[in-house]
Amino acid sequence: METTVKTNFQNAYSPLARLVACACLVLATAASAQPRLDRANSVIFANGGVVATLDPMRSDYAQTNFIASTLYETLVTYDANANVVGRLAESARLAPDAMSIAVKLRPDVLFHDGGRLSARDVAYTLDRLKRLGLGVASQIDGYDKTVVHDDLSLTIRLAKPSTIFLGALSKIYIVNARLVTANAGTDEGQTWLQSHAAGSGPYELGAPFGASTVVTLFAKYREPAAGRPGAIVFRRIDEGATQRDELRAGNVDLAVLGMGYRDADLMDKEGRVKDARLKPALQTNIFFNTRTGPTADARVRKAIRLAYDYEGGLSRIRLGNGTLANGPLPVGMPCRPDLPQVRRDLTEAKRLLKEAGQENMQLTMRFQPTVEVQRLEATLLQSNLAEIGVTLKLEPISFAAYLASTAKVETIPQMMLLDDFAQYPDPGAVLLRGYKSTAVGTNRGAYANPAVDKLLDQALTTTNDAQRCELYKRVQTMLEQDSALMPLYSVGRPVPYRPQQIVLPQASPVVFPLAPADLRLVRKP
Repeated sequence: METTVKTNFQNAYSPLARLVACACLVLATAASAQPRLDRANSVIFANGGVVATLDPMRSDYAQTNFIASTLYETLVTYDANANVVGRLAESARLAPDAMSIAVKLRPDVLFHDGGRLSARDVAYTLDRLKRLGLGVASQIDGYDKTVVHDDLSLTIRLAKPSTIFLGALSKIYIVNARLVTANAGTDEGQTWLQSHAAGSGPYELGAPFGASTVVTLFAKYREPAAGRPGAIVFRRIDEGATQRDELRAGNVDLAVLGMGYRDADLMDKEGRVKDARLKPALQTNIFFNTRTGPTADARVRKAIRLAYDYEGGLSRIRLGNGTLANGPLPVGMPCRPDLPQVRRDLTEAKRLLKEAGQENMQLTMRFQPTVEVQRLEATLLQSNLAEIGVTLKLEPISFAAYLASTAKVETIPQMMLLDDFAQYPDPGAVLLRGYKSTAVGTNRGAYANPAVDKLLDQALTTTNDAQRCELYKRVQTMLEQDSALMPLYSVGRPVPYRPQQIVLPQASPVVFPLAPADLRLVRKP
């Protein structure tokens, strides 16, 4: 949780010769007019879900973020020890009053069109997000303006103190202001950026084919690293069974979202495909609407929590890939208090419901039907709640529709099952956005507690790391006592891949669950 950053040159990248082609992923036919993919020098990345836009503003969606993270760069990022380190920023310092950040840019950054990064690009990026207020703009709540001192020096000024703002910059991809402005149209470049890029990352946008997106090495990228693929193909495959079959056939090299634990486990035993079982800061939670309906009563929330078969869900559904939850934050996050693990107690659950006058209660829970484990967990909870006299209705919802529902207390689902990822490894990224009463749109349960708000406000102005950490611990303890949410387990993520083709990186602290630009090809003898 450092508040001063310096450029980290250990994570070097490679200017391998740029791949000039992209190609069809199916078997070539005489009718095919597309050039062939250099399969030995490429990685085919399978992922479920549509890529609606390449605008880095919408990198709050995993499908966009995977691609954007190869095309663009951020001012700062996090290292393996959860310390803020520089990327585009040579240094960045949070002021003692947490009201501004002084930034010095690297002098050697080129955009893909050959132009050099300047402070004006940073100012334009942040101002554009503030004007549009969409996507990752929520990460920089409180941004006021950027003061440009010269080409490489700037000061980001805030409208209110924020000790998490520096870390939040790890989610903001800097765009080429000249290029986006030239193609701004009537919507600040949103239409143009749907299918174009204006970044400085290790990859640039290649020619598309079919439903796939291709990025190819940027030949003038500043940092070398051996083994970086010449191209990465992002191929949409929604069904886990199809991902499995394509991996076995060697038509894709890894599957990141969509593969179930069971399929991944079976493939691992075959030997042709391994499962990395990455461990990002990921936790399975059920979020209650804490303001309306029966779940507004903390006794009801606690009763529901005591009904679930956590050990059965972890062992039979997640196949043991995780740890029983003990608090709002995933295992591995800093500043977690020593809270008890979740447990099952049907007798106490029934007593609490009787005390709350809620016997024979009916509830509704939303879940994402395309996620196999969620279907199973939702059904398990439905069965468990029946044991204490509660009828649970299950309703499917898409993630996009769920995000839209959080804009108003009245439309927040009564219960929502979700695998929730910490956007960056600062407890404030979860606690301030998730449980502060004024955090409309990101407070998934409309939770409101004046005592929690007071502690979180204090954390925002406390620049001493140790003191801020203690404040976060106190908040987590209060959330647990209030049963503000229902944490199930911190989980590992199955990522099956072909070990003969690629070397998989560790879980990324900022790109869930891994950064495609960190993939490396296996060196052939």
